[in-house]
Amino acid sequence: MDDKGYIPTDEEMQTNIPGVYAAGDVRVKNLRQVVTAAADGAIAAVNAGKYARAMRS
Repeated sequence: MDDKGYIPTDEEMQTNIPGVYAAGDVRVKNLRQVVTAAADGAIAAVNAGKYARAMRS
């Protein structure tokens, strides 16, 4: 978490912990709206799925 309590992520919503993703208003970002939170969730879900598939291989 940063000094304001938000979670830093990369553009794929991955945190600095492998396999842990964050989305929505808990992330460090400039705009906090439902539409951006929904987009974050979709991005995080896709990338978490890719991570899980890679871990099974």
